[in-house]
Amino acid sequence: MIAAAIPGASAASPLALLFAALTRSPGGDAEPLAEDAIARLVDQARAGDTGARHTLYVQYVDRAFRTVRGMLRSAADAEDVTQDAMLTVLTSLHKYRPRADARFEAWVMTIAVNTARRRFRRRRPELTATGELPEIPDDGADPAAGLDRARRRRALLIALAELAERERVIVSLRYGAELNASEIGVAVGVEPATIRKILERARTRLGARIEALLAPAGGMR
Repeated sequence: MIAAAIPGASAASPLALLFAALTRSPGGDAEPLAEDAIARLVDQARAGDTGARHTLYVQYVDRAFRTVRGMLRSAADAEDVTQDAMLTVLTSLHKYRPRADARFEAWVMTIAVNTARRRFRRRRPELTATGELPEIPDDGADPAAGLDRARRRRALLIALAELAERERVIVSLRYGAELNASEIGVAVGVEPATIRKILERARTRLGARIEALLAPAGGMR
């Protein structure tokens, strides 16, 4: 099981823990704000409050990066897409319309995914000749922990790259952005019931592939 390969992992959310290894910054995500607080920030940002715009940026930039990272070839591509997406978010707040079935975050992540898809269509992600993605430097103080984190991150990226585009998007929105099935449905135009079925199949495939990659004979070094 994947959970057994991840220190401190729970059987309920092993993929969420793996996605956490795709974090953009060592400090991780900003402390989540309640939806009513987000709504106030959106109104303030629309009115020209630069502080509110900055708070919205900080609130979602790391989560947006984590969501698009598995859709793109490199961390540099993901950073470019994230910055483009967040600029679009902050300059398009006048277009945002609240929905009862989706948080503001779902709108933000829809923009992030659509931005990544445009990049994806121009340059399809490919594995290297060795079947592995390039190493991503880890800033952890513990070299052993950093190596383990890098191995788990690389295993996830390899497994994600082998999924069909729609599956990769849905998995990234669920475990990278932590959206629910209804919110993912809004983002990709698919019924929530179908989203759940796709996630169930993708979890099984990802679990088996990641487990194989992390096994001693899986070739992950």
